[in-house]
Amino acid sequence: MLRRVFSKLLAFAVLFSLLLAACAPQTVVQTVEVPKEVVKTVEVQVTKEVQVEVPAEPGSLRMWAFFDLTDTQDRRPVQLKQIIEAFQATTGVKVEYEQVAWDQMATKVAFAHQAGGDLPDLILIGAEYLDGLINAGALRSIKKEIEGTPFYNDLNEFEKKLNEKTGDRFAVSTFINGGQWYYDTEFYPEGFPDTEEGWFSACEKLAPQGKYVATFFAGRHPAAMAQGLAPLVWSLGGTIFNEKGEPNFASEEMVKALTFWRTLLEKKCVPEIAFTGDWTATEGPFIERTAGAVRGGTWSYIYIPGLKERFEAGTVKIGNPPALSGGKQGYVFMGSDNWAVTAGAKNVENAIKFINFFFTPAVLAPWADANYGVPPTKSAMDNPIFASQFYKDSLDNLTRNAHPTEVSPYYNETMDALSAKVQELMLNPDLDILQEMSKLQEQLLNQYFK
Repeated sequence: MLRRVFSKLLAFAVLFSLLLAACAPQTVVQTVEVPKEVVKTVEVQVTKEVQVEVPAEPGSLRMWAFFDLTDTQDRRPVQLKQIIEAFQATTGVKVEYEQVAWDQMATKVAFAHQAGGDLPDLILIGAEYLDGLINAGALRSIKKEIEGTPFYNDLNEFEKKLNEKTGDRFAVSTFINGGQWYYDTEFYPEGFPDTEEGWFSACEKLAPQGKYVATFFAGRHPAAMAQGLAPLVWSLGGTIFNEKGEPNFASEEMVKALTFWRTLLEKKCVPEIAFTGDWTATEGPFIERTAGAVRGGTWSYIYIPGLKERFEAGTVKIGNPPALSGGKQGYVFMGSDNWAVTAGAKNVENAIKFINFFFTPAVLAPWADANYGVPPTKSAMDNPIFASQFYKDSLDNLTRNAHPTEVSPYYNETMDALSAKVQELMLNPDLDILQEMSKLQEQLLNQYFK
């Protein structure tokens, strides 16, 4: 009985628990896929403009000068080549070089400028040709640039006298040179005669022996007039050109100077070759010792064979130039070779840079010596190479007797015409000097100055 009751109670308990379970809330388990957090490294390129100073290209420099740089026998082209190479190595500037003869430089530059052609940046030019190129507008003023250089205050008075006549500056001299009378002490043991009377007195003694007072170049070339005729005119206070650069050929001083030359030739005081020969031919009588003196220049040490040896031996000395009767003193011309910047220069900065390089004493002193000229700066003049007797005597001569070369806008044209007329007058003594000079002057004024 008890067993039946217990079974019923057990069945009831099971049924009750099932009912409770059915009524209770159900727990649902779900598997949910949760996205993972992804961390990604991203490269970001940022562009930033930074101004970096890039060195300018050194550039180039076009140069015209007188010398053949392949010539190894002449110190001047050898030195110029070395200077150019050193400048290029120091600055990186490339120099484009062209040789132009010294007496053709002005014409070539003027023609190129007038035709609108391609001009170089830098030229080497004689002092006597500067005014013509300046008046033609072919050169650039470099006054400001040169006054700003380290060497400007070191320039001597000779240089400034040549290149600052008008207050402006278009060139800078590489050396100062000038005319010199070299005389043989055997002919003139008491010194070279420096007056018109002294020349004719010497002629009276020498001509009968078939010897000459002196020889000089007075032929068909503008330089013959500038170096020989002009100093005689200056000795009387005259000029070759007026203040405008117009020819002043029909003057009393010109007549006296040409009469002096004509009389020297007539009396055989000078050889006829002086008026008919070239430079070299006119030096022959002095070399052969049939002429007691020769008019040359500081550069003659280079060109006249045996001159240097005779000077160093003391048998040749530098004398004073002759003055015509009534004149205060004789003169020699003073000139120079100059660096100038052309109006068409494309590389002005490099041109000035080269001039600065050139004017260091270590460069300038040997260059002046190679040209047998006086350096244009005091520091270069202090170089021991200028302590020789030749330079002492040359500097003394130039200091006492030098006269700046006269200039004209049409220098080559007028002086060439003058040289042709002078030769005609010397070889035809019946021609009237004043009359012929008046006609020539009028012709040139009409042709070039009107």
